[in-house]
Amino acid sequence: MDFYALLDLMDCERDRIGWSKDKFKQYVFTQYGKKSRYFLTDEQLWELYDYLRSQPDKSIIQLPTIGLRKI
Repeated sequence: MDFYALLDLMDCERDRIGWSKDKFKQYVFTQYGKKSRYFLTDEQLWELYDYLRSQPDKSIIQLPTIGLRKI
């Protein structure tokens, strides 16, 4: 796959999960120690893409579990 095509797919996934560009950049820096995804290896780019794909849509509401008891 073309490098820029993969970046486009990442952008689509970023939008799908509701991350801002700043949140995305912060994740890349925290996870990989790089200021930009342009400095990631091919393996790291695919790992990042797979991670983004595994995240739930921003439209999915997750209920808090605090205070719930098992019966």
